[in-house]
Amino acid sequence: MVKCKPALAVALMMLAGGTGTARAQDASFGCKVLLCAAATNPSWSGIPYCVPVMTQLFRMLRRGGGWPTCPEGNAGGLGYEPYMPCPTGQVAYGQIQTGDNGGTSLQPDPNGGYCVDPERYTRMCSGQDNQAGCDPSYQPTPRAQRTEPHFVDITTGGSTSRFYFSLQGY
Repeated sequence: MVKCKPALAVALMMLAGGTGTARAQDASFGCKVLLCAAATNPSWSGIPYCVPVMTQLFRMLRRGGGWPTCPEGNAGGLGYEPYMPCPTGQVAYGQIQTGDNGGTSLQPDPNGGYCVDPERYTRMCSGQDNQAGCDPSYQPTPRAQRTEPHFVDITTGGSTSRFYFSLQGY
């Protein structure tokens, strides 16, 4: 028996049309994907019925197809987050450019490859008086990459869960 969150149980009932006679295999492909993607204990990979469904989905996405629809479900569009979140107090940045005085210029970017604490920097100065031409110099750290960078948000029972996955190997 598959254990699921109460919200998933509600989704299962919605897809079954509220009757006890509907079966998961009778659902549209998009609804099968939604049910399998929302499974958490175990995840879809631990449910034999879901493995071919999700494998088919990942192949479709890898070839440029979109996330299938489920009229009875509520899933957002396909998203991509290549990196893990920055540690608390740090901000994600994209390109880090070195200035003429040796300091760094940062461009905030939620999908950038670096984390920086904007409150921690040193001043890089040129010239004799150390006042003119000073630039801040930040210490960026590379962000950890996600092994499953693609995602879709699934809303069931009033709460939204983000389902991450990889298209590697499909």
